[in-house]
Amino acid sequence: MNAPAPYWKTDEELFASLLGGQAVIDWFGFCPDFHDGELEKLELSGGNATLRVRTHRMTSETDAKGFIVLDRHAVVTLHMRGVTGVKLGGNADSIILDLVIRRLQTDGVRSDWETCAGPIAGNIEVVFDTAIGLYGSIFTKELEFELQPLTDGVGS
Repeated sequence: MNAPAPYWKTDEELFASLLGGQAVIDWFGFCPDFHDGELEKLELSGGNATLRVRTHRMTSETDAKGFIVLDRHAVVTLHMRGVTGVKLGGNADSIILDLVIRRLQTDGVRSDWETCAGPIAGNIEVVFDTAIGLYGSIFTKELEFELQPLTDGVGS
């Protein structure tokens, strides 16, 4: 069973202000939600996290077979430093339904975090829901984006 999608959308002003965020917006032409992106990597190490998504832009066009034309293929990596909380569910395969980002306005509920202090006001919350596979939330002190444009949807 998938986690319920958050009732809020990405804070576009926050997204654009983060290192690499404006480059991602410029590439896609808008602040992306990473719908139908493939979660290629999630690494938790040394208090940090890396989340890498192979994604694209959906156009309003269809091809001869009636499929939506996809363009602006890219790999977008989210580098999170100072992770203050992680909640994950599902399995290791993942097609993203929606990925949203916001800055927390209040501290997390302490009882939700048995083994750490948990997130506090000012931390950034990254939530990804899934069409299939892994879903979750990662709370972090710092977030930056790395954009790797792909030619014709191919690349490393």
